[in-house]
Amino acid sequence: MDDQAGQVAATGQQLTPQNLERLARLARERGDLDTQLTALDALVSVSRERVASATSGAADLAYLAAVLIEHGDALLDNDRPAAAQENYEEALRINRHLATADRTPEAEHRLGVSLERAGAARAALGDIVGALDIQTECLALAHRLLADGGAPAPQARQRLANTLEKIGDLRQQQGDTKAALDAYSEALDVRRGLISVYGEVPPLLRDISRGLLDVGDMLRLRGDNAGALARYTEAVAIARRAVSAAGPANTDPTVPRALFHALSLVGNMYYDQGDVPGALAHYVESLSLVRWLRSEYGEHPTVLRDLSVGLDKVAGAKEALGDLAAASEGFEEALMIERRRRQLLGDRPEVIRDLVWALDQVARVRAARGDLAGAQAAGREALALRDR
Repeated sequence: MDDQAGQVAATGQQLTPQNLERLARLARERGDLDTQLTALDALVSVSRERVASATSGAADLAYLAAVLIEHGDALLDNDRPAAAQENYEEALRINRHLATADRTPEAEHRLGVSLERAGAARAALGDIVGALDIQTECLALAHRLLADGGAPAPQARQRLANTLEKIGDLRQQQGDTKAALDAYSEALDVRRGLISVYGEVPPLLRDISRGLLDVGDMLRLRGDNAGALARYTEAVAIARRAVSAAGPANTDPTVPRALFHALSLVGNMYYDQGDVPGALAHYVESLSLVRWLRSEYGEHPTVLRDLSVGLDKVAGAKEALGDLAAASEGFEEALMIERRRRQLLGDRPEVIRDLVWALDQVARVRAARGDLAGAQAAGREALALRDR
């Protein structure tokens, strides 16, 4: 921490917005969340005082809204979603007021950012109806920006696609697969149209591949397995193009992860149709891809989760084909990966759930291979974790 920021932190003096911003930025870069939150708390207070002054104007209100959003982001990182939502909702009220008073592109951009944060917070806290209200407002804003030409058309179209996908997610949570399919399909059409603007750049191809998976998921849930497989297969082809366009110097792991997910879903469809060898071929390719991700990006929890899933699918297919020894090896490695995830993330519910699943698979296969003591040990561990 530099001397000036250190003085602010140590003495509480010189609480100017510039110094507090700098302290918060340095703390974020160093991973010091406590200091970041302290600095942002103070920055919110200083910003409120400025807004309350007689000379306050729209710029001060816009600054307060931006600080509230940054503070909300830090609160989310500190597992305080309710407090983060309060910040986002206040920022949204401010930015609604400013956009109503002055419909400039800047004001409407700030409103869009506030809507996105508030909508995500409501959804995370289980308020699906409230989140849909927000996303519906986002949708209207995106259409208005496109109609008015108040923002560059490609950016407005990207916002439109993002909003439609979020609406699809929320409709799916409500169980309305028809509305979700409509939203996902429209978002996919918008993203396909952006190829004429940006060309086949990796992030856009990745998003198109993801969009195809969303559409395929809804078709599968609605009983159209042939349509789902067609979308999943196209998603694999698009994701391959994204990986190829990114090249070996790619630093964005989300591009190869899109191919991993697409391959896995095609494998699932083949497996469900009874074509286990076809499923295994896709599972093996997806597993090799995620092993490469681990070698490139290290033991990131998300990569480890993908690796565990990939191992489980390959092992399950090999078991179905009668190769119990290879299946056992895969399930045991998946269990090892889940234990490592627990070391990194602690006893989060989703981590314990995945560890119990891995233990169950290991216990079952150990028993099938005659290792009753090993099976009982894995079973007892799984039972103890369930009791927790």
